[in-house]
Amino acid sequence: MRYIIFLLVFLIQYLWDRINSYCLTIKGEILLILHHFISVYVFLGGILFNSKYHLIFIIIILIHWITNNRCYLTTITNKFCGYNKEKNFEDLIYKLNFRKINKNIHYYFLIILILYDIYYLIK
Repeated sequence: MRYIIFLLVFLIQYLWDRINSYCLTIKGEILLILHHFISVYVFLGGILFNSKYHLIFIIIILIHWITNNRCYLTTITNKFCGYNKEKNFEDLIYKLNFRKINKNIHYYFLIILILYDIYYLIK
């Protein structure tokens, strides 16, 4: 059931993004699919699969975002898809307008998920 939920959320997120955007290249489309897959794992992986690997993965993601001030995968996807280089990745958090709460909401979500993973692993 966990895998079905994961795949369902992945498909919803990816298709919702594709309804409102285009991609000029196959390489860009593959990167976009990969990006959506990773995004869903980042935000649901700890809840659905509960592992120390998820914790390590999202800590690396958070460090990457902080040190680069942006996701590198977004940058190269934008390049290959022919998007404006400042275009944000349109995951469910973006699509549901959570950024209106705070423009750095993704960072707060990651911190909450890190705390959740630590709690679950200690418990």
